[in-house]
Amino acid sequence: MLRTFSALVLAAALMTPAFAREKLPKEFQNLKDGIAAYEAKDYATAVEKLTVAIGTNKLKDDNLRTAYLVRGVSYSALNQCQNAVPDFDKVLELKDGEAQVYAQRGDCKVKLQQIQPGLADLKKSTELAPTDKTYAEFYCAAANNSKVYAEAGPACEAAVKNFPPADPQLIKASAQAYELSGNKAKAHEMWKMLAAADPADKDAKDGVARTK
Repeated sequence: MLRTFSALVLAAALMTPAFAREKLPKEFQNLKDGIAAYEAKDYATAVEKLTVAIGTNKLKDDNLRTAYLVRGVSYSALNQCQNAVPDFDKVLELKDGEAQVYAQRGDCKVKLQQIQPGLADLKKSTELAPTDKTYAEFYCAAANNSKVYAEAGPACEAAVKNFPPADPQLIKASAQAYELSGNKAKAHEMWKMLAAADPADKDAKDGVARTK
């Protein structure tokens, strides 16, 4: 099994309100406290505070989006993906186009055994952030670990070729996935790449011989 990247880090630039020193309206105080609890890894308290903030129906625009996003990631951290996915849906409804949200939602869907929808979200994250290695490797790992080898082969190959220097573990994952999906020619290509990167790797030598 490939290493996984399920602990995606929430973007540092959270869209938080400009908190003043004076007493805050309740919805903003709960938003502030919820974010603080998330940052302290007190995810249950984060969910509690953010649920109250959302329930006031007074948060708007980026503040509302932030509340759903942080609550969704907190639910995910609590292994409550069934609650996290609707929050990520709401984030994307409010503002589409962020790789991180697709990756978070995709990770949760895969954990809920919604494999194809989850992989579709993870693939979307790589398209939205084509220069970010994390999303490419996350997609590769999820497809491979889910045994969707026809998708894992090209996903892992892209992670290898788009982000040098090549990671031998990802080269091997791509070669194995291509071979398991029946794409002998691509498997041979990747086994040869692994043999060149690590001449001592016995799996690479065997793979080259087996797929030629």
